[in-house]
Amino acid sequence: GPLNDLWRFRINDSTWTWISGNNIANQSGVYGNKGSHSNDNVPGARVHAVGLYDSLRQEFWLFGGLGYDSTSGYGA
Repeated sequence: GPLNDLWRFRINDSTWTWISGNNIANQSGVYGNKGSHSNDNVPGARVHAVGLYDSLRQEFWLFGGLGYDSTSGYGA
């Protein structure tokens, strides 16, 4: 099922690194208070992965797209 995992791929040494996320499918997001940082804040589970290529650092970042909000609702 959908996960909320974030991965980085480094072109120079061809390595994948897990950055964050749960290993349990279909998790709701925890967003806390707007403007307040917390290590407990995590996005909900996602599907339809999206990526970003950082040419300066030679890194590719991969994260899911459509998924769960903080109330287990499913949407964009």
